[in-house]
Amino acid sequence: MSQSTPDDAAADDTAADSTTRDSPAAEALAGHGHGAAPPAPGTSPTGPQEAAGESASAVADLTPEELAFLHGVFDAAREGRADELAEVVDKGVPVDLTNSSGDTLLVLAAYHQQHDAVRVLLERGADVERTNDRGQSALAAAVFRQDEAVVRTLLAAGADPERGPKSAVETARVFELPAMLALLQDPSLRA
Repeated sequence: MSQSTPDDAAADDTAADSTTRDSPAAEALAGHGHGAAPPAPGTSPTGPQEAAGESASAVADLTPEELAFLHGVFDAAREGRADELAEVVDKGVPVDLTNSSGDTLLVLAAYHQQHDAVRVLLERGADVERTNDRGQSALAAAVFRQDEAVVRTLLAAGADPERGPKSAVETARVFELPAMLALLQDPSLRA
């Protein structure tokens, strides 16, 4: 089973972007059956509401500059710009900021294999148990991407591999990832 992502999986989430960017994340994780692929974190159709996970009416109060800033924060998580994330969170951007799909900065950083960004967000109190609207956690995203370093970091921060119907353990089982399953089942790696 191929697990490569399309080149545009980390594309901007701009107000003008109304395309769907699919990736090989599991449709089984989204509750659509075994073996098919749902959208990856941050790849749903986007609109202005994505900038803050708010309704369109709440976002209507934001200026274009504010929207661009918030889109840049999501891009920083995807692209691993850890120093930038640290700076904006330290200045007041919520560490658990979500987009319109419920993806937190942590979910996006984990999916895009950005270890330093994951670490910075965890140091600032990111919720390791928070899931997006499809029930995907940062840990499940890291397991799917088979990123051992991010998986270890999230487990050490207290992420529960069994949490939720689309848990990290279920991800490892559905996609037949025995090395990831072994990591998840190793009690010495948990906080």
